[in-house]
Amino acid sequence: MPSPLIGLRVVDLSRHLPGPLTARLLADLGARVIKIEEPRVGDPVRDAPPLLKGQSSLAAMLLAGVESVALDLKNPAARGIAERLMGEADILLESFRPGTLARFGWAPEELRRRYPKLVICSISGWGQTGPLAKRAGHDLTYEAMAGLLAPLSPSIPPAAPLADLAGAWSATTAILAALLARARTGEGAWIDASLYDAGLHSNLVAWAAEAGEAREVGEPLALTGGLPCYAIYETADREKVAFAPLEPHFWKRFCTAVERADLEGHQYDRSPRFRRKLERLFASRTRQEWNDLFEREDLPASPILSARAAREHPHAQERDVLREAEDGLPRMGFPARFDGERPRGNEAVPALGEHTEAVLQEHGIQLDRRARKESGVGKKRDLRASLKRFLLRFARG
Repeated sequence: MPSPLIGLRVVDLSRHLPGPLTARLLADLGARVIKIEEPRVGDPVRDAPPLLKGQSSLAAMLLAGVESVALDLKNPAARGIAERLMGEADILLESFRPGTLARFGWAPEELRRRYPKLVICSISGWGQTGPLAKRAGHDLTYEAMAGLLAPLSPSIPPAAPLADLAGAWSATTAILAALLARARTGEGAWIDASLYDAGLHSNLVAWAAEAGEAREVGEPLALTGGLPCYAIYETADREKVAFAPLEPHFWKRFCTAVERADLEGHQYDRSPRFRRKLERLFASRTRQEWNDLFEREDLPASPILSARAAREHPHAQERDVLREAEDGLPRMGFPARFDGERPRGNEAVPALGEHTEAVLQEHGIQLDRRARKESGVGKKRDLRASLKRFLLRFARG
């Protein structure tokens, strides 16, 4: 498999979804990721439900292939070890709240001075500056403040954590750009990667619509259910289909296929009366009957599948982005191919602290019993505390 980042080393201090996903993408591309985790609890994703044989399926997708080093960064000895690792790294990834690195003695400006070639990527909810910078948050709140939830029903959260996912991708893009610049200049960079910024950037269709006229919360946009030719409809068997013949030639083909000449010329008709007419039409056939018609007429319309059905679809099987590993947990491949090959990193999920001894030995770090105790190396994981901490973090944000 292609490994364009082979030879690059990442020290990952991040937790939860966006940071580990960024690390996972870099690992899939060939980078070596050394993940530093709190010894007793570890990354909360390790306890994200559902658990299968004591392992989290989310952790299996995010942590497979990384090396886990358990260090208690509250202790000076542990921070000294982390600094040794940073000194030989190409990328430092962290997701603390703004100011936390400085409290560890690692202000980004100081790290840039000490390790001039290091690319530092700080992923945070609101960014390093601004009136909300130090506030708590989660994907839903970033999406809310970025305007992404405005076209939706106020009571229905989005189907995917878009700010988290887009934030990981934008952080990865920025890291790769910084590495490319470093190859020319020899200088690293400090990247301020904000999930809120990623949410704002993802809302470009809404900003374009707002240029015409202001929209209210709950008011659908053209591509969020406002147009009858780009919407979701319920079928006779109470299933749903996604219907998207935006272009006139697709709409005409649809009208011909269902023998409804009265619908022609109305694809952009936003009146409730026309919407009800389409709803009655879709309710007259089952989802399978509609899917057969969509395929036969080559229309941009599809049945809405569950996550399991989507994974088991023949096209998803051929594309091989998602699959089940030997441990029965899911894995994901990099969502792009290089010359027909999809990069895929090591699939082994490390136990918390599994690589601590090996990484310390590799860097010539030898600890006596006292230093080991001070740094947190060798502490056993507290599963009850880990689960409690996971639940509290996600309950409180």
